[in-house]
Amino acid sequence: MARRSNKSIAGLLTPTDVPLQDANDNNDKYLALLERKIALATEGFTSRKFCELVLKDRNRLSKENALTICDYILAMKREISPRLSYKKNIIQFLSELSKAVGIKRKFIDMTRDDLLCYLDSFRKTENEDPLHK
Repeated sequence: MARRSNKSIAGLLTPTDVPLQDANDNNDKYLALLERKIALATEGFTSRKFCELVLKDRNRLSKENALTICDYILAMKREISPRLSYKKNIIQFLSELSKAVGIKRKFIDMTRDDLLCYLDSFRKTENEDPLHK
């Protein structure tokens, strides 16, 4: 996988091609920034479409949560260089969490109880768990 320089990444993260026009300018810049971060976060996938579609799907994620996931993936890429399967699992897990808790709710506003309820939804009952038989 080809490495990008810090200058190259900074250039991709700052929208420069969006002209200053009207009140929708901030929204246009935000969308351009989100598109660039999605492209960087899904870089390296052979079938990049799944993760890209998940991050762009507004029925799973709000724009703010998609941007938060992209920032998290980019920070992880800089620090530990995770495997593609790990990044895919993180994107899938966080998008499902966002959908379960409420799409409009930001990750920063989620409580411990929200996370525990989501995780408990995957817990098996004693009758289903083979270790308890």
